[in-house]
Amino acid sequence: MIGWITLAIAVGITLAIVAAVLLRVDDWSRDWTQNRASLDPAAERPGLRPVELDGSVQEVADQIRRWTETDSKWAWISETPTGAESDSDQRRIKLTRTTPLMRFVDDIQVELSPTPERDSVLVTATSQSRIGKGDLGQNPRNLIELTTALRGG
Repeated sequence: MIGWITLAIAVGITLAIVAAVLLRVDDWSRDWTQNRASLDPAAERPGLRPVELDGSVQEVADQIRRWTETDSKWAWISETPTGAESDSDQRRIKLTRTTPLMRFVDDIQVELSPTPERDSVLVTATSQSRIGKGDLGQNPRNLIELTTALRGG
């Protein structure tokens, strides 16, 4: 009798986990076949569009660093200048995000570009899974989490 109860509990837990994963899938045609997502100005969801922030490239980089230091899923890897000159104001920031349960690591590359005419910074980003053919929507969720944090939400 106890064996059947244990089996029923195990099956119930397994079904709950599978249901939780399936309910997180936003775009069935994309999430099973792609393991990369990028911010796009034409994206339907505002959280998947590039972000324009007031301030300098260094101030935005510092904001991202502070945010990653307060969120245990995110890690700051590196920051490098990009562009034609090594002293360019453009920056590339490499981050990682680790999923809590399965500990999968996604690589996030953030590009910061000054917009001199508006004294602001354009933030674009790409999130890529290290393994797997599909990401079940995790890479778009990574980008939404990043853009929400940058917008102060």
